[in-house]
Amino acid sequence: MIYLRLLILLAISSMAQAQLPPANLSQDPVFTTILNRRLSYPRQAQWSSRYGRVFAEFTINEKGRVQDISILNHSAEGDYAGFEPSVIAALKKLPSLNLQFIGRYILPISFVLVDYRHKDKPFIPTDTLHIQDLMDRIILKEIKVMGSNINSRERIKAASGNEAY
Repeated sequence: MIYLRLLILLAISSMAQAQLPPANLSQDPVFTTILNRRLSYPRQAQWSSRYGRVFAEFTINEKGRVQDISILNHSAEGDYAGFEPSVIAALKKLPSLNLQFIGRYILPISFVLVDYRHKDKPFIPTDTLHIQDLMDRIILKEIKVMGSNINSRERIKAASGNEAY
């Protein structure tokens, strides 16, 4: 009789655990809202009409803190344009996250450039990673950061003078 009670209890507890959805950091409002507010298109990249994708690797430790931040596709151009420092700074400023998100992650961040001189055609990066870079890591949903290479003064001046910019 005791075995039957234990079996029923075990079945109920396993059903309760199966109903919980897996934790998804990409859907965490704290993570996405704060990171979107902290990420901005670097001015140096806008002025030099650069765009790109950065793959940031990081770990969330047992205290919920983001640590071990690195860029998997590091390049001199991405560093010069300010993409990599911008991503690292934004990740470092994140508050402690929920402990259910402990693990190693890869976050793709696209810096998309809109060139208003070419009929608002966005330049979308096509960078990718090799499969060996993805091992033992959870890949998050890509974040897009929009920028343009024409500042608002130029647009206002062109619009007021009915000129092309």
